[in-house]
Amino acid sequence: MPREFKAIFFDLDGTLIDIHGPLYIAAKNALEQLGHQPPLTRERYDSLIARNDTWLGVPESMRRDYAKLAFAYFMIENDNAERLEVLPHVGETLAALKRRGYATGVITSRPGEPRKLIEKLAMVGLAPHLDHFVTQQTKSLRALDKSDALRQTAIRAGVLPHACMYVGDEPRDMLASANAGYGARVAVATGAASYDHLRDCSDPPPEFILRSMGELLDLIDRLRNSDRA
Repeated sequence: MPREFKAIFFDLDGTLIDIHGPLYIAAKNALEQLGHQPPLTRERYDSLIARNDTWLGVPESMRRDYAKLAFAYFMIENDNAERLEVLPHVGETLAALKRRGYATGVITSRPGEPRKLIEKLAMVGLAPHLDHFVTQQTKSLRALDKSDALRQTAIRAGVLPHACMYVGDEPRDMLASANAGYGARVAVATGAASYDHLRDCSDPPPEFILRSMGELLDLIDRLRNSDRA
């Protein structure tokens, strides 16, 4: 049957905003602090990501410490960034969704006051196309679970969860969407996880995987107009 949605919500980093610059710096600093060898260069980072090595060669015994450090350095990079780098097709897609009457919003693991995020998104022209701005209140790894934030944002928007779609770039976005009871979980392969990683390593898997945000409107149209998705 056709599937209608009233709200389209988005992850931020890797979905609307480029993530690889800050991720590389965060990973490099974390690995240096742990004394991991060889040193991480941007070329090596790109090569490992292309091979779906999201741990960047870190042995399993070091991964817990690495994850904590990399997350902390990533938050610092985000705080220090003067201007966000918008991914291709994001601005026009958000504008089209607003013209069509969808409720929209960004639900991110970034900690801090939403006001600061709104200011940064306004600088790059995205804020006028978004209704809800949800950040996390902790800098711990607990912030990575956005399940409750997704549920609460649907309530504030006055939309039942099954009429909401969440678009993210990582397997944990797919899990949060499922936990929140959203009607569709969509992955876009523009962030830390490759298309193959999103397809093979997400639990639950995405219902749909996009190569870029430029494919989202066509997906929504297909779901609305077709008896088969």
